[in-house]
Amino acid sequence: MTVDGVGCEVDEPAVLWLGYVMPRSMADRVFKLDTQPAIQTQKFGLSCIGALRIAYSTLLLASTCPIQNYPLGRKIFFAGKKFEIDGMPGLMLAFVNILGIKHVTRFVSCVITLAPYIHVRRVKLIYLHGVHSPYLFFATLVRCLGVRTIAVLTDPPGVILPTDGFLSRSLKMVDTYLVRRLLRRCAGVVALAPGLVEKLAADSPNLVFPGILEGEFSRLAVQDIDHKTEGNDEFTIVYAGGLNARYGVDRLLEAIRGLDPKIAVRLKLFGRGDQERSIVDAAKHDKRIVYGGFVDTAVLIPEFLSADLLVNPRPTDASFVSLSFPSKLIEYLSTGCPVLTTRIPTIPAEMQAYFNFIEDETAKGIGNAIICAMKSDRASLHERAARGRDYVRNEFSQEALGRKMRMFADNLGLGQRS
Repeated sequence: MTVDGVGCEVDEPAVLWLGYVMPRSMADRVFKLDTQPAIQTQKFGLSCIGALRIAYSTLLLASTCPIQNYPLGRKIFFAGKKFEIDGMPGLMLAFVNILGIKHVTRFVSCVITLAPYIHVRRVKLIYLHGVHSPYLFFATLVRCLGVRTIAVLTDPPGVILPTDGFLSRSLKMVDTYLVRRLLRRCAGVVALAPGLVEKLAADSPNLVFPGILEGEFSRLAVQDIDHKTEGNDEFTIVYAGGLNARYGVDRLLEAIRGLDPKIAVRLKLFGRGDQERSIVDAAKHDKRIVYGGFVDTAVLIPEFLSADLLVNPRPTDASFVSLSFPSKLIEYLSTGCPVLTTRIPTIPAEMQAYFNFIEDETAKGIGNAIICAMKSDRASLHERAARGRDYVRNEFSQEALGRKMRMFADNLGLGQRS
């Protein structure tokens, strides 16, 4: 039995994850180079490979570093290299991080580096993360080798950002068209929202679920966590994630500033985004607002556990809302802490019973929802949160979703059992 250059037995059946996962040390370096680090992309990728390694005997990884185009991402050339995550071997693909050139070089890197590797390892199934056209072109190309692809859809393609210029906007429109065409060649899709399937792959076999519980939160979820049910002098609210206006962070800030100063409340915010400067400025003038910075999960978990309320103020009228699901909601629920959120349309009906909802999404409405939560019976709030924690543990653990993804692939005739 021979061994390839990454150290795996060639004769063993293998499945490939093609996406953006990075070892932690590499991720820390890449995130520091980016004004909008792809934290959730990394988290979801790690959760998915954790699920798939349970479902398949051998899982191989191939990635490119997720980063915005230069100069927003402060590095141009990314070299190819081998890496490993929890014993799973991976290939990091080289590319040039310049608008337009990025897509071309990523595709070329797939052809030159990844195609021979797939052939040698006899890979017959690829789980492809995202709606990245170079990956999808490559997946279409390797169909001639008998390789089938399941696309894992987390967000819509071609999202226009405020920082995009005319050329970038034009290229994104073309890319969106190509993605829709290429997805038809995939054997099936896994999606985090029904709207993604309807918009991008309506005729494809599909599996829909809102997310996977990330590793550290998954380990937390199986513990019996006791939260205080007695009132404290100060009511602590925590928000973690993208600190962007499109996620409602500006309204959340305004809501806290609009509360009566006599109300003992504190808002802690963690992450990065276009509201970061506003948060820092607000914190200087209002002691009720605290900016905790950009921190990793190990720091976030204690903050979540010590909070009285976890909040998600994402507006429901934005065009992208029906096409995505905030992964933070699953993380929030896993802690057993009460969660306050807007009525995101992608929240599954069976999950809604575990949330407290913001009915009026204005700053004043968010403030009123916070006051309502403060006045609610603390024991009842935590009883609902505890049921939500158990639900997430049972339905969205890596073990549960690994089984679902494997069954979905097997039903498509893509089983890899030896």
